[in-house]
Amino acid sequence: MIDCHPQQRRRSAMSMAFGLILKLAIAGAVVRSAAAETSVDAGVPDPFSDKWKFILGGGVINAARYPGSRDDFTRGLPVVSVSYGRFFIGPVPGSGAPAGAGAYLLHTDHWAIGLDVGGDTRKPRRATDDPILRGWGDIPGTARGGMFASYTRDWLSVRGSISDAIGHHEGVVASFGVEGKYRATQHLTLSIGPEVTWVNSQYAMTFFGINPAQSEIADIAPYRAKSGFNSVGGSAGATYMLNAHWSVAAHISYGRIHGDAADSPVTTDKTQRVYSGLVVYRF
Repeated sequence: MIDCHPQQRRRSAMSMAFGLILKLAIAGAVVRSAAAETSVDAGVPDPFSDKWKFILGGGVINAARYPGSRDDFTRGLPVVSVSYGRFFIGPVPGSGAPAGAGAYLLHTDHWAIGLDVGGDTRKPRRATDDPILRGWGDIPGTARGGMFASYTRDWLSVRGSISDAIGHHEGVVASFGVEGKYRATQHLTLSIGPEVTWVNSQYAMTFFGINPAQSEIADIAPYRAKSGFNSVGGSAGATYMLNAHWSVAAHISYGRIHGDAADSPVTTDKTQRVYSGLVVYRF
């Protein structure tokens, strides 16, 4: 949880080591829902290929202002992706990050396993996002290091990821999901599937807990949020290939906050939705 004392905040940040885990909790869902659609039908980098691949594009995304918020925001989302063999720069596969870098450790017809470091320049929560947060300070944006894996056979994919914040308070987030794809036409691909996320106690306290200092500022009782399954939901998407280079995509995610996060005074809406649309060019 955000600490009101700068010295304690610096000590806490310095004491955190690099963590390997992925993502999604609701905060990650905000960016993943858009970034995931950029890779549909684009293929994944071939570790044995010496060819460069580029994706450029952009779109818009609408999501909750912070995990558990009743208010939403809409913003533009640029997409830039570069890959060479097993290495990539851009949206992190299976992660929440719209920008990052990583490498595939294994890539076969069915398996894809890799490591990544990514992040978002937007702060995941500001003190001005809701009256209860006034005087608490912002949760700073941070990089996340993690690992992702997926198994695909025919139309069905199973994926998982785990990540941790690097040098800040955000903590560990892990996600597991299943996705089914259906090629409705030669150009149109539809996808749908469920997902569940788990967070550790540090993440839970950062976004849903209330420490004594914050309690005094907000004049409400302290609240301790513990680790556990944070959200259960699903997503659906559609990608239409206009031609060999241009494509458009739309994606919708729906999540229901559970556990201590759902009972937190910070949570003003247990239902979290993400809507996004993208236009991308591949060459």
